[in-house]
Amino acid sequence: MHINPIPMKYADLFMRLLKRKLIYTKAPPPMPVKLIARYRPDLFCAFHQGAPGHDIEHCFAFQKVVQKLVQKNLIPFEEFEFECAG
Repeated sequence: MHINPIPMKYADLFMRLLKRKLIYTKAPPPMPVKLIARYRPDLFCAFHQGAPGHDIEHCFAFQKVVQKLVQKNLIPFEEFEFECAG
């Protein structure tokens, strides 16, 4: 799946989508037996309920959810950017 860029940080969008109940957090994925090269024990993912290994800016699962919401025109980026400016 191709992920189109969005006009704001995923962390900022995450909080707004949660507040509007457009998304819910997911249970953390199981800890892999063998850690992958990009695993970062110092990063935690809000979408995966604080699971270590990556942050929300690099969470492919969250990016896919956002992409689907964008395709359905459910994310009012203009309104969110106005909230940031105000």
